[in-house]
Amino acid sequence: MKKLLVVTLFVICLPISQAAKEDKATIILPNTKLLACKSVECSQLWSEQPAHTNTVFPKQLIIDSDQGCPYGMRAIYEKLVALDDLNAAIDDRYGKEWTVPGFEKPQHRLWRVEPEKLAIQLVVLDKKDEKSGFAEAGAKEVIFIAFGGRAACNSSN
Repeated sequence: MKKLLVVTLFVICLPISQAAKEDKATIILPNTKLLACKSVECSQLWSEQPAHTNTVFPKQLIIDSDQGCPYGMRAIYEKLVALDDLNAAIDDRYGKEWTVPGFEKPQHRLWRVEPEKLAIQLVVLDKKDEKSGFAEAGAKEVIFIAFGGRAACNSSN
């Protein structure tokens, strides 16, 4: 019988202090090198180190794994984080060419990053999500999933 291990990490973010000049926030994304990785060498949680104090981490990060092999991540960002800033962070990290045509909608965006064998979905959560207790309406959710989902853990990396 296979056991599914779901690891939930709660990241507590301190309020971002306003600098004297309005600097654009640096959005920190989870490190997708974790997906389908079975080695301790790829255990770094964040894709980059914070550059300055105006850094935005996810409020919550949920990692789906199969026997210690992560294959999916859900990062929830506060509703105050701008959707366009998240979109720009994903485009900067992975490239605009991986945007799936037809999914450049204001509230729902999708990327298929072939070289890294992963898909990314960016959505704005709504009242239904809030009623279910998942997250506040207006929060942003970024889902990263390895091609094949759980089956990606069965291939050798």
